[in-house]
Amino acid sequence: MDVILETNATDPALILRDCHRLDARAFECELYVRSSGFVAERRFWFEDPEFDEFRRQLGEMDRALQGAAELRTRYEENCFRLEVHARGTVTVSGTLREYGAMEQLLHFAFTTDQTVLAPFVRDLTQLSLLKPSNER
Repeated sequence: MDVILETNATDPALILRDCHRLDARAFECELYVRSSGFVAERRFWFEDPEFDEFRRQLGEMDRALQGAAELRTRYEENCFRLEVHARGTVTVSGTLREYGAMEQLLHFAFTTDQTVLAPFVRDLTQLSLLKPSNER
């Protein structure tokens, strides 16, 4: 399953590609980010407690047009965050890091508007209902 933050543009973009449940608590996907010409694709893992809180915070942001929500890979720096500002502007930011002999690091940020929130929450809720791959 793909979950797309609908920015109505090809740049910027944030897409959770090929999302699936690894087990009863954990998810895996390919996080794709495009921001001002920079592009990154990384495996991204997250777990239910953090994912549930992220979805709850996004829903509240959509209703109140204020607040922030972050989804983070446990024990790593990889994350992305959405924050609503005055007049419905939404800042999307994050950090992607690859450790290894040649360390790679991308900090990204872009803006969009509050109309992206409701469809994003809807798709994330559908993702939360998936069964683990071994239970299909």
